[in-house]
Parts: sequence; structure tokens; C-alpha cells
Amino acid sequence: MSAASNRPEEDAATLCRRYVEEFLGTGDASVAEELLDERVVAHQLGVERDLLGRDAVVEQILAFRNAVPDWTLVVEDVAADGDTVMLRLTARGTPEHAWGKLVPTGKSFEAAAFFAFRVEGDRIVEQWNLVNLAGVGRQLGLMPPTPRALVAMARHRLSRRLDRRPSTG
Repeated sequence: MSAASNRPEEDAATLCRRYVEEFLGTGDASVAEELLDERVVAHQLGVERDLLGRDAVVEQILAFRNAVPDWTLVVEDVAADGDTVMLRLTARGTPEHAWGKLVPTGKSFEAAAFFAFRVEGDRIVEQWNLVNLAGVGRQLGLMPPTPRALVAMARHRLSRRLDRRPSTG
């Protein structure tokens, strides 16, 4: 990246694209070390907790890549504004090992995804991931697309969150 760039948005977009293509796409942890701030925070919609720190992000991605070794992310669109970069992606893969609720079924998935990044200087300090997890689950045969199943999942998640709230009394 050029320190004298006239377009910081272009530098941020290039940095985020490199992160997706060279780290997420290959599992090369040295790229993550170069591009992620040590204290990066990663948010995944539909996942209970954020990942805090570069080591946690790298560990999760490498574990996912182990479970889905043919995982690919194709960057479809990039938009940047100031320190924020949005990527529209297509994710594909075939799980070969269990990872969380993801289990190998012999089927593959293809899902739309949106990633947003906040960049400070030449490092990613925050990222948000939105992946069509319900679509992935249906494609893999892991989740029935019934309204009853969706309500049950929402009720379960809400009760878990309410149970974790500190009491005020």
C-alpha cells in the first residue's frame, strides 16, 4: 500500500480484499498477522459472541478451513467510504469435518455473504460478517426450513441471552 495515496478508500479496499483472498481464501496466517490489528474485533451475525483479538480470529478461520478445506470466497463487489469497506462475496465449500453445528453430509453449499471492515492506518481493526447461515444449513440438509424451527431457535437464543443478563435487584 502506498503511504502517499490520494485515495485512502482504495488502499483500505485493497487491504480488505487481500485479507479475504490471501488469508481467508488460503489460510496463510502470515497475511492475517500483517493485515489484522492485534486487538481486532470480529462480529458474526447469528453467533453468540464476538471474537476478540487477532489470535482468536486466526484460530477460528484455520479451524473452519480444516473443516471445509475447499472453502472459497469470491469477491463480487467492493465499496469503500473513509475507513469502512464493504465486500459482497459468494462463499462455497463442502464440509469434510465437524465444526460447531456444521457437520459433513456429503453436500456442498453456496451462500451469499457480506463483510464490512473498519480500517485504521494499514490494519483491520473491526469486521462484521453476515453469511446466509440458514441457507447453508438447508443446502447441507442440516436445517429444515420450517417456521416452527425458526421460532424455536429464536426462543432458545432469547432465553439464553436473558439468562446471562445481570440481575438488577
